[in-house]
This record gives sequence, C-alpha cells and structure tokens, in this order.
Amino acid sequence: METGKILKLIGERDFLDKIYQFSYRRCNTSYEAEDLCSDIIIAVISSVYDQDSIENFYAFAWTIARRVYADYSKKRNQTRKTVSIENLDLLLASKENEIDNFIEKTDEHEYIRKIFEEISFLSKAYREVMVMYYIDELKIKDIAFKLGINETTVKQRLFSARNTVRKEVENMNERNLSLKPIHLVMVGTGNPIGNDPRTQARRVLSQNLIYLCKDKAKTAKELSDELCIPMPYIEDELEIQCYGENGKYGMLRKLDNGKYISNIMLVDYSEYDEANKIYEKWLDEYIQILKANFEEQQENILTFPYLSYQNDAAFILWTLISKTIWNFENRVNESIKKNYFLDIEPVRREFTTVATAFTDDTNPRFGFYGCDGIQSNSVLKYSFVHFSNIYGARKDKHFACGHNITNDDKLLLTLKAIEGTLSIDELSDTEKEVAAKTIECGYIRKCGNLLLPKIVAYERRFDKKFHNLAIALNENTQVIVNKIAKELSVFMSTHIPKHLINEYEYYSGCIAGARFLHEVIESCINAGLLSKPQNQVGAEGVLLVIEK
Repeated sequence: METGKILKLIGERDFLDKIYQFSYRRCNTSYEAEDLCSDIIIAVISSVYDQDSIENFYAFAWTIARRVYADYSKKRNQTRKTVSIENLDLLLASKENEIDNFIEKTDEHEYIRKIFEEISFLSKAYREVMVMYYIDELKIKDIAFKLGINETTVKQRLFSARNTVRKEVENMNERNLSLKPIHLVMVGTGNPIGNDPRTQARRVLSQNLIYLCKDKAKTAKELSDELCIPMPYIEDELEIQCYGENGKYGMLRKLDNGKYISNIMLVDYSEYDEANKIYEKWLDEYIQILKANFEEQQENILTFPYLSYQNDAAFILWTLISKTIWNFENRVNESIKKNYFLDIEPVRREFTTVATAFTDDTNPRFGFYGCDGIQSNSVLKYSFVHFSNIYGARKDKHFACGHNITNDDKLLLTLKAIEGTLSIDELSDTEKEVAAKTIECGYIRKCGNLLLPKIVAYERRFDKKFHNLAIALNENTQVIVNKIAKELSVFMSTHIPKHLINEYEYYSGCIAGARFLHEVIESCINAGLLSKPQNQVGAEGVLLVIEK
C-alpha cells in the first residue's frame, strides 16, 4: 500500500476516533489520552516510512498502538515519581515541541499537522459529551442532535469516558451538583456570521457559568466549588466561553488576575422588565405622534418608486417600522451621550449580543422582534440583491442572516418576477411547484397569467429616500426622546457593570428598548396604521432591494 494512501487512512476521523478510544480507556484524564494518542500516531507514521510495503494496515497500526502503550505506561509511572507540579508546564511544553519537530521533519507536514489538530478536537469532543450527559443531563439522542453525530458515536465516547471519570462523577454526585434552572435568552445586533458567541453557549453548564460571572469576577476554583463540578469541566468551559466562535468575541473575558467575568450585558428578567417600562410609559404619546406623522407622510409612502405594485400604506409600514424604532432608539442614545455620558466613549462592534436570565418559575414577557438581512452580488441579471424580513409575535422568520440567496428557489423566482414578464405558461412543472410555494409564503402574487412581486421592492439608488420615510415618522418626538434618555441614564448608571459601561448603547437598545418595537407594532395594528397579518408567514415586512 502506498504511503499517501496510508496517511489518508490515518487521517480518517473514524480511525482517529478508535485510536483515541483506545487511549482514553487506558488513561486517567482526556489530556493524558491526547498525549498517548499523539504518541501512537507519531509511531505509526514513523513506522510507515520504514516499511517497504504494508499489506494489512489496521493490524499493523494496532500492533504499534499496543507497543506504544506499554512504553507509555512505563514512562508515566516514572514521570509520576519524578515530576513536580512546578515542572508540569515544562513537561507539557516539551510534549508540544516534540510533536511540532516531528511534523516539520515529515514531508507531508501540512497533512500530518491536520491529523494532530483532529486529535485535539477529539479530546474536546469527549469532554463535551461528558458535560452534556452528566452535567446538562441530556439524553443520548439530544446530544447526538446537538453535536451533529449519530447516537452510536455518542455511546462509544461515553463508554470510553466513563472508565476514566467515574470517580469524578461519583464525587460530583456526593457534593450535590448545584446547576440552577437558569435560562438565558440571547439577542444580538449587527452581522453575527462568524462572530456569534451564542453558538458556544447553548449548554446548561455554559449558561450557569456565564450567569455566575455577570456581576462579580470569579476564579475557576470558585466556580467549581459553587457549582460542585470538577475543575477540568469548568476550565474547559471557561476556555470555550472566552474564545467564543472565532476567538475575537466570547461571552466571558479573563482578567489579568486570572478571574473571569461576563463580556456581555446580562440582566435578570426583573431588571429587563423594569428597564423596558422606561420606554413603555411613553408608548401612548409616541403612538399619537407616529399616527400624525404617518397620515402626513402617507402620500410620500404611496408614491415612492416601487418596483412592485403597492397601494396600501399600512402594508408598506411593515417594512419601515423597525427602521423607525431603531432611529428612535438611536436618538435616545444620542441624547444620553450628549447630556449624561459625555465622558464615556461608546464601544461599537460589528456584532454584539446581550442576554436576559430567567428561571422556570418566571413567566417572562420578552416581546422580541428581529429584522434579518441577506445580500449577494451578481444574482441573475442583478449586480446587487438584498432581502430583509421582520419577525416576532405576528410574523415568522422567512430567512436568517447567512442564508444563501442563490440556493433559494423562491427568492430567485421573486427576482425573476420583478420585470413583470414572468408568465405561468412558460414555467415547467417543477417551476410551477416552486411558484406555488412562493405565492404561499407571500413573496409573489398571481395577476392573470403573470406572476408579480407582492413584497415591497425598489432599486438601490433610492435606498436613502426610503430610509428617510422611516425617519420622517419620528418627527416631533424629541421631547419624549429626552425624557426617556434622562430616566434611562440614571437607571443604566446604577445597573451596568463598570467594565461594560462603554457598551451602554446596546443596553439602551437591546435590553431597555427590546420590547418597545413589539408594543409599537401591537398599538399600530390596533390603531389601523399597520395591516393585521392574515397568517404568520406572509409578505408583511419582507423587503427587496436590487441594483441592475
């Protein structure tokens, strides 16, 4: 068998998983298992280069694995007798250097580097399964679903892991595991793609750790004692939460003194509710002004150069309302900065997240509304295409950030309908099925034998003009803006942790003003300013912007 083919077999996830299982069952910790697994892989690869031919690779590999384990056991016993705690870091560093030197001396060093990265991943994957099963108390099928692996793989990893951590689990049970029924509802603003720490914070343990660090910095030992969970699990989880999705933005931050504290705005539901009421006490007065502005702007709204036929201002308002409220909240922030927080330089991120914590006995009223946008260049005959949709209590989400326009047949058909020449007779049977689904979700409508866009659509060159329609609805609201800013600045000064005060704008909009859009939408529907959706999935709030 050729060397290249053998290296490919070594790099297969299934083979590495079996070697790691072999190592895990014979070691006390996942870190030792990773070392042993690395030693076996080094020995196998080295031996491959010494052989003229190998007929049965797997028999060859397992023979080496057993030999390496025998040598490893002797070295481990000697190390335990001679290595002090102070020299442990040096030992680990020499181990890493040994692997690095081996990789650099090998011709296929880039490929082999990936193999060792896979081993590191497997180590963490085993610990993650243990956390989910023993600490989060998830069922095997739920773990498989969350990790995107099959149930057999979960069982294999648990079987291997149980042999090495049974004592830790028994101690954990004796110490009365104290995970609290804390749930974090997380929302964000900006573009989350590749920078969303929420993806790493879905486990029960994750959310407990983050919550415990929300107001006071704590060491890993303090968190371990408070939760009655062994340190290895705590340390792993802290590392994950500090790293986040890409190492730039995590839910926790590590301080110079080695303690951990929340890196995001995190509040209890009682604080969330109290903060939202600062906005909501002015709701009725705001709606009266909004209604007067809407009536004054109705002709401008209806005569805007749409690419789709629009004659209902109450329907069009769905695509404006989130922009209007965001503008209103931005005005509140501007007033806070100008009049109260002048000496604080606000931090702005490409994406940020905030969280609200509640328990099982809470009956929370969040009222979140979101508005996700997606865009692409060179789609069909258009150089630029942007879709957005609003979603919340009245509207289900059509698509989320990161959705691929070019892979969505319904969105592509909507683009084809813009010119007003898309004839039903010219569609194939498959295209007719897509058309039926596109009509059902409200993107297009049938007009005689033609398919026309139902959603609001316009050319990109009119983007600022459309945005100004939303801003115009906030005319004469400055008095309300200043009153909210005055009360909210006092509230935030006493509630935002000092290390996060530079992110006060996110507190104002994503926590204190999070429910305001929902309340405005409900009031506008009751007042007849917004059309009442006939179903959860429809054309309301879906916007298309194109550039030819």
